[in-house]
Amino acid sequence: MFSQSRFRFPTRALLPLVLLAFVAACSSDEAPPPGCPVTNFVNDLDHVTVFTDGAVGDLTDVRFDAQLASLSAICNFESDELVMDIAFQVIATRGPANKDNQAAVTYFLAIADETGVVIAKQTFDNTLPFKGNLRRVAIKDEFEPTIPYPADQKTLNRYRVLIGFQLTPEQLAYNRARRR
Repeated sequence: MFSQSRFRFPTRALLPLVLLAFVAACSSDEAPPPGCPVTNFVNDLDHVTVFTDGAVGDLTDVRFDAQLASLSAICNFESDELVMDIAFQVIATRGPANKDNQAAVTYFLAIADETGVVIAKQTFDNTLPFKGNLRRVAIKDEFEPTIPYPADQKTLNRYRVLIGFQLTPEQLAYNRARRR
């Protein structure tokens, strides 16, 4: 069993992931709301292991290991846009080479349209402190991205909200090698 510390960060007010490429269409109050975009973590980008001085692979050089977990997404259909409530946890485990008692991570939220093209992306930096002798910590982060309705609202359920760590090429290769 591990000790887990939770830190709550305030909801980010209307995340500036506004999609300017689409014009909001008029909608009838009688029509059902469009479907909610699929929201998920990106394979191979949902985990990061950070080593000291780029010493990828030697477990004694691990500063920390972090993963994304407990994703929830709720859609709120407004008159001309979709406002989503997205929350997830970032869980970090301290490694033997961690000298500063913290795990500094960068992750992203991106929105891909019905063709799979990423039309909006924003990165976020966060630091998880290992207080005292805690070996494992977690934070919950919340976001409220808005998506103006596309010309064809029926395509909205084919949009995707993607979440992952912003990794270096070496970190991505390490993740892919671990999954084999």
